[in-house]
Amino acid sequence: MFKKLVQFSIVLAFIVVILGAYTRLGDAGLGCPDWPTCYGQLTVPDAQDGTKIEGYDRPLEVAKGWKEMVHRYAASTLGLVILIIFFLALKGKPKRRQSLALPGFSALFVMLQGAFGMWTVTLLVHPGIVTTHLIGGFVTTALLMWLLLNQGRQFVTYQHVLKRHKYLLITTLVLLSLQIVLGGWTSTNYAALSCGEEFPTCLGSWWPNMDFANAFTWGQLGVDYEYGVLENPARAAIQMLHRIGALIVTLSIVILIYLFRKYEHLKASLILIGALLISQVTLGILNVVLSLPILVAVLHNAVALLLLLSVIGLIHKVFQKPT
Repeated sequence: MFKKLVQFSIVLAFIVVILGAYTRLGDAGLGCPDWPTCYGQLTVPDAQDGTKIEGYDRPLEVAKGWKEMVHRYAASTLGLVILIIFFLALKGKPKRRQSLALPGFSALFVMLQGAFGMWTVTLLVHPGIVTTHLIGGFVTTALLMWLLLNQGRQFVTYQHVLKRHKYLLITTLVLLSLQIVLGGWTSTNYAALSCGEEFPTCLGSWWPNMDFANAFTWGQLGVDYEYGVLENPARAAIQMLHRIGALIVTLSIVILIYLFRKYEHLKASLILIGALLISQVTLGILNVVLSLPILVAVLHNAVALLLLLSVIGLIHKVFQKPT
């Protein structure tokens, strides 16, 4: 039961991340201007678009409100499931021995994630808060994945992995994580189309006019950041750094796959990582040249999470003790 519940939580966490991306990319982060209710109700008010609800300055947009509330319902369910997982671990229910540290930290982290969900609304989709909330969803899913991997059987076949290759694997994880953070910053600052529909060039140049000084400022609290406040040179700087980061991560993973090819017990993981990398790069390019279609943009978020989980799965295999 413990393992099945963890499996369910990973699927649910993945859905929550997808719903969060869909909400953000659909400009529905403020679809409900209060939290945890929506215009003071547990569901979206039964009224027409444009209706002014007493006590709220923002007119009702029903579709955006439901996007936000469905995301909240799913996230709340995930939080409850993670708390149940912690209590099962506390009672010693896992089939395989599991310390309380990981389930306990996961329970605390998902509560913190809920707080960032609240601040996303109350602080008017501040880019720093929204990016942190996005990364929190990735971290939550990764924690649950590691918990599930701990419950699995170790591979009978084991091949020693060189220390320098292990360092490369950890470095790749760090680079990928930083790229995901940069992707979140690109999205929350509405910088995805700051280069127009051009790739690999940007605004007709390989190195356009960019404002790096203002590209990564925290900004003031209390300002409405919906649709972004940065000037285009700052947004272009974010977009270009995201592209450079993608190139660095791609090279790192390609080198990783090449050097790890001799480890037969890791072959399936390497094939999966390679396929996800190709998909992610393709989706990133399509985001630009097709002017950010929401389906492609949401898939770009989903594949980023799958790529992260696949690298984490490889790390678990590499660092497991031989049986």
